[in-house]
Amino acid sequence: MDCAEVYRWLQAYLDYSVTAEQERAVEAHIRGCPSCRRRLLSLARTVSALERADRVPPRVEFTLRLRRTLEEEAERRRRGG
Repeated sequence: MDCAEVYRWLQAYLDYSVTAEQERAVEAHIRGCPSCRRRLLSLARTVSALERADRVPPRVEFTLRLRRTLEEEAERRRRGG
């Protein structure tokens, strides 16, 4: 497994969404690659910080626009368009 491939798998690796074979391959690569190890640690810190962060509710305007867009899309689908 090369650095580019490991990079594509890091998020799934942190989410425990890889197969056992993929997990072993990522871990083997990270043991021997300081650059990918740093990247993994940085990503893990970022994920951890985001998990601890307060949730920010969306602005009312965003919610209204989203609801309007979803209703318009539902109406288009009902009309067959």
